[in-house]
Amino acid sequence: MNLTKELRKAPLPVGFYNICGEQGAGKTSLAVALLRADYKRWRNYRYNLACEVAEKYYEVNGVRLDIDHCLYFSSTEIILDSKRGIKTHEIDLDRLGLPNPEYEVQYLPRGSVIFIMEADILAYCHNWQQLSDYLRNLIKYVRHFHLTVIFDMQIGGALAKALRELVMGIYYVFISGVKRFLLFWKRQVWQFLYVYNQRLQVVKEFSQYGIDIEKKIKVPITEWGKFRVWGNVFDCYNSYSALPYFLDGIDKVGYVYREHHDGDLSIAGIKAYCEAHPLEQNNKSSVEEQIILLMSKLTKKQRLNLLKKLLSE
Repeated sequence: MNLTKELRKAPLPVGFYNICGEQGAGKTSLAVALLRADYKRWRNYRYNLACEVAEKYYEVNGVRLDIDHCLYFSSTEIILDSKRGIKTHEIDLDRLGLPNPEYEVQYLPRGSVIFIMEADILAYCHNWQQLSDYLRNLIKYVRHFHLTVIFDMQIGGALAKALRELVMGIYYVFISGVKRFLLFWKRQVWQFLYVYNQRLQVVKEFSQYGIDIEKKIKVPITEWGKFRVWGNVFDCYNSYSALPYFLDGIDKVGYVYREHHDGDLSIAGIKAYCEAHPLEQNNKSSVEEQIILLMSKLTKKQRLNLLKKLLSE
């Protein structure tokens, strides 16, 4: 699979895709490069798709829908065209879903591309379980509205099972790199394994019944791929978007630097060491463990009688 050549022939395919890989492998930079390459060649194509629906809506209802020429949305700001200052529009996981009467979601024009950075971390947000139904419905119908949704995550298993099954393809990034010669950037390259996820799910399902269809079908389940672009993409997005997490509440405590007292046998050093490593906690936990052990040896009737006695006292 040569994504560089494929993006010259056609835009990013519609559907729901994951970009996975280890920390620092180049997941986010790959997504940024893909969006920038798609914007360069296919932004007008996507704009025309959205205008078709907007015109039909206007003919029926007499209401004009505002269609922006940039139909790219992301949870972290991405510079799509540095010369003209074109950037992605903001969207987060809480506002991504099929429109419904219960939760407020962000309406997306037809043909939009959506990128959610660190989706496996955001999946644990407090509204995730509530929104998952509407997000799942959006993912199911992305083809009907010509949407491309890309999640960036380290571990795909963090997603709900219902969403994992709807992933059309997985880009597992193994390595990425870029070299610079004097003042010029050379091509940046990403190497990945592409997994046709829905095909893989079918193979797994049939294998439960003892049927091996992987050898029967003539389409690939996995495929090695590359993507190359000129220049530097790292200046086009914030690689450290999680920085605020590490500063939350620091205004109350500041940075604290503590000295080691392990080898300090002065009275003050001994006291500091004992306070930092109290033995009472260990004794307490040891007593608790003994009580649990004794309780486990009692019969159910003996435990009930003991509980009644404690309650009566």
